[in-house]
Amino acid sequence: MDEKYGSGLPNLNEDPPDPGSGEELEGAEPSVPDPDSLSFEIDLPASTADPLVPEGPAVVEGDDLIDAEIDLSFIGPEVAEQETEVHKEVRDFFTAFMKTIRAAHLYVQGNPLLHRFFDDLGKRLQSAFVAVEVLTFSINEAEIVWEDHPVYQGRPGGQDNLAFQLYKDGIRRIEFHPGVEQHEMRRFIDVLRISRTVQSDEEDLLTLMWNADFEFIRYEYVDVLGEEPPLPAAGIEATEMDADLPMLPELELPAELQSPVMREDFEPSLYFLGEEEVAQLQRELMREWERPVKREVMLAVLDQYEMGDLERRSEIGGILRQMLPHVLAEGEFGDAAFIVSELRGVAEKRGDEDVVENVDSIVAELSQPIVVDQLVRVMEDGSLDPKCDELATLLNALKPQAIEVLIQALPSITRVEAREQLTTTLDRLAAMNPALMAGFIRSEDPRVASETARIAARLKMVETSDAIASLLSRQSPEVRLAAVEALVGLRSSKAGGPLINALDDQSRDVRIAAARGLTDLKYSPSAKKLESHVTGKDLLRRDLTEQLAFFEAYAMTAGEEGTRLLNRMLNGRRFFWVKYPSRMRACAARALGLVGGEEARKALDIAVRGRDHMVLSAVHAARRGGLDEGEG
Repeated sequence: MDEKYGSGLPNLNEDPPDPGSGEELEGAEPSVPDPDSLSFEIDLPASTADPLVPEGPAVVEGDDLIDAEIDLSFIGPEVAEQETEVHKEVRDFFTAFMKTIRAAHLYVQGNPLLHRFFDDLGKRLQSAFVAVEVLTFSINEAEIVWEDHPVYQGRPGGQDNLAFQLYKDGIRRIEFHPGVEQHEMRRFIDVLRISRTVQSDEEDLLTLMWNADFEFIRYEYVDVLGEEPPLPAAGIEATEMDADLPMLPELELPAELQSPVMREDFEPSLYFLGEEEVAQLQRELMREWERPVKREVMLAVLDQYEMGDLERRSEIGGILRQMLPHVLAEGEFGDAAFIVSELRGVAEKRGDEDVVENVDSIVAELSQPIVVDQLVRVMEDGSLDPKCDELATLLNALKPQAIEVLIQALPSITRVEAREQLTTTLDRLAAMNPALMAGFIRSEDPRVASETARIAARLKMVETSDAIASLLSRQSPEVRLAAVEALVGLRSSKAGGPLINALDDQSRDVRIAAARGLTDLKYSPSAKKLESHVTGKDLLRRDLTEQLAFFEAYAMTAGEEGTRLLNRMLNGRRFFWVKYPSRMRACAARALGLVGGEEARKALDIAVRGRDHMVLSAVHAARRGGLDEGEG
C-alpha cells in the first residue's frame, strides 16, 4: 500500500456546484427552508443511542433534522454493553462527523447552524484525542471500523454510503492526528462534499485528497485499476507449452575456442605504472585542472605592466582597460577587485606621476554608469554579500562621477545591508568632493536633488545651505520637504531664514516640518513670524496637528516672553467676550507647559477650573509633563 500525506487544499468552495447536488452558491438564496421552521414527525428506532434524539415519534425542528438522518441501529444493546469509555468517545466523534457532513450538504457556507456542527465536531475530536493518540479507521465496502468496532454502516450501494464512497476510490485506511480539528477537518469534509459532484471523467476522491496535501490526515490506498498479469494454470508443464515452438540447431564451437582462457595467459607490460605512480599522476592532473589559470594570466599581465617601459605600460594599460569591464560583465567581482588592488599597489610602489594617472584612468572604468548600475543590482539581489572585502574594494575605487548613479539607485534599494554600504560609499565620495555637492543638489532630477540634500545635512556641509534653500521653490512637495529636513539637519543659523519662509508653504507636511525644525533649533528670530501665525485666522482652519506644531514652535522660540499671549489665548476672551476655540486653547495650554515658569503655572491653574474636556486634558498633560521639563 502507498501512504500519502498532505496540507494546503485550494479553496474548494469556489468550484461551481452541480445543479443536482443540492449545494447552494455562496450568497444565493438557499433552496431549502429555514431549518428552524421545519417541523414534522418521524419514527426513530427504539435502539437509538444518541441522547439528542428521543425514542418513538418525535417532532424534529431545525438542526435536529441532521440527527434524525444518522442511523445508529447497527449498535445493538449487547454491543453497547461491551463498549468502553474510549469506544464511546470514538463512536460519538464519528456520529458528530456524519452529522457535520450532512449539514455541509444541507446548509450554505456561513450558516450559523453549520458553524454549530463544526464546533461540536471539534469538541468531540478533542475529547477523543484525550483518550487515544491517533484515530485510525479501516474502510470496508459497507462499514467503517475502529479497532474491530464498527462506527459506521451504510446501505450497500446507497448514494450516501460514506464507506462505499471511500472504498470505491481505493482508500482502505484513514488516520486523524491531533491538530486536524483546527482547519483540516473542515477541508476534508469539503473534499467529501465536492467528490460527490464531480463527473466520472473528472478528478476522483483520491486525487482531491492528494491535491489537498493534508498534514494531520493520513491515508492508505490501493490501485483499484491495477491488474496482475495472468499466470499459467497449475499442472501445465513447460514441454506442453513449448511443444509448438521450433527447435534451434545445436551450436558447435571449434576446438581452439572450446579451451578455457585463463588470466595467466596474459602478461602485464614491463612498463605498467604502479599504484603510487597512478595516484601521483591523478594528483598532478587534478592540480592542473583546478589551477586558476585566469588569475595567473592576470598576474602575468600585471607583472608586465609594472616592469615594462612607458610604451609597454601604455599597451598593457589598454588591455587592462578592456579586461576590467569584461570581468565585471561576467560577474567575476573577485577578479575585478584583485585587478584594482594590484594596480593601486603598482601606483603606490612606482610613485611616478604618469603611472598614477594611467592607473586612475583604468580604475575610472568602474565608475561608468553601466558598471555602477550592475554593482547595485548585484548588491540588491543578494548574489554578492554587501559586506565582503571584494565589494568594498570596488566601491572604494569609485570616482565622483558615480555619485549621481548611486543617488538615483539608492531609493530603490530594499536590503538593509546594501543600503548601508551604498550610503557609506556616498558619504565618502561626498566628503572627498564637497564642491560637487551643490551642483548635485541643484539637479533637475528630484531623486538626485533630495538625496544629495540629505547627504549634505548628514555630513553637516553648511556651505550647501544656499543650494538646499533653493529647493524650496521646486514644484515637487517631496523635494521641498527634503529641503526642510536637510536645513534642520545642518544645525546652522543659515537655515533659519529659509525655514521661516517655509512656514507659508502650500504643503501641510512642509509647514509642519518647518515648525518642528524651528522648535528643534530654538531659533528665536522666528518668534515674531510664529506669533502672527498663532494669532492669525489661517491657523484656525487647519488641523490639530499643525496647530500644535506652530504653538510649540512659538513657545520654544519666544520663551517666557510668549507667556502673556498664551495665557490670553487660554483664559482670555476675544471679541464679544467669546473664548478662543477649544483646540486653540488646548494648544496654548501645551505651549505653556513647554515654556514653564511661575507665570505659566498660574495660567494653567486658572484653566484647570474650566469645564472644556479637551482643554482640561491638555492642561493636565502640561502640568504633568511640560512644566517639569521646562523647569528642569
